[in-house]
Amino acid sequence: MWMGDALKTGELIAPEDGPVAWTAHSDLAEATAVILTEQRYDGITPHLTASEAIDMDKIASIASKVLDRPIRRIVVSDDEYRNHLMSRGLPEAMVGILTGMFQASRQGDFSQTNPALENLIGRSPVSFTDFLKDTISQ
Repeated sequence: MWMGDALKTGELIAPEDGPVAWTAHSDLAEATAVILTEQRYDGITPHLTASEAIDMDKIASIASKVLDRPIRRIVVSDDEYRNHLMSRGLPEAMVGILTGMFQASRQGDFSQTNPALENLIGRSPVSFTDFLKDTISQ
């Protein structure tokens, strides 16, 4: 979703951001199944994150390597991004959420990593590189 049209246009356009420990839904589903069936946790939900936190510059770099063509990172203001999303017909509430996620990432709110996910699923979480390769091949 964050890649937008970047895979087609070669431009990853988004506001300034910070590192995010992107986590694949499939890893989260697997961890949930383990928690529910093996009852490994009783109480507070563990922090389920990827092993590495990356920013949009790194995402553009990874996409460039995976696609074997340049993906250029273009930083726009929050207002420009908001206007772009609104012009695409997204509801105002969703625009607020998406813009807010970039603001939160700039503050480091999503940069923490934790080994709990890896420990639950018994392997390294899916990397962004592998996720992108898999997504493109589908």
